[in-house]
This record gives sequence, C-alpha cells and structure tokens, in this order.
Amino acid sequence: MPKATIMDIRREVENYLGRRVKLEAHKSKKKLYQKEGVIESTYPSIFTVRVQEDKRKEQKLSFSYSDLLTQSVKIVLLDENETDGALLVS
Repeated sequence: MPKATIMDIRREVENYLGRRVKLEAHKSKKKLYQKEGVIESTYPSIFTVRVQEDKRKEQKLSFSYSDLLTQSVKIVLLDENETDGALLVS
C-alpha cells in the first residue's frame, strides 16, 4: 500500500470541508485531548477546525497536514447519526 503524501492528505481534508469530525491530538508527551468540531477552512500549509466548547464559547483550532501524516493528530469523520465513521487519514 503506497504511503500518503502531504498533497494527498490536503486533497482529502478539502473533500471534507464543512463535515463534522472527532479529533485526537497530542498536547504534550503525556497529554492527549479529544474534541469534536467541523472542518472549516483549508490553506496551503494548514487547516482549521471549529470546535464548540459550550453553548456560548467557540474555538478555532489549526493543524498542519504534516500533523496528520505523522499521526500526532488523528481525525475521524462523523456520520449524520453522530457515530464514528472512517478515519480520515490512515
């Protein structure tokens, strides 16, 4: 199976603009956080995910495509029923 490249990952992320995702990211060596949000924008080197913290607070997180390539960030697409879907990049 061929390895994914940065361009492959970028194209895949662009295909899922506006879709709900669950993301898992390493904050530090021992800390991991999980959030749900919507892929909002893609740029040449990064993409952004809008996360609803609570009813009044919204946060925008940005990640590089290399974060997905190195698996320091993992993204899972959520389907309409809010259940786990396919892993965006494997």
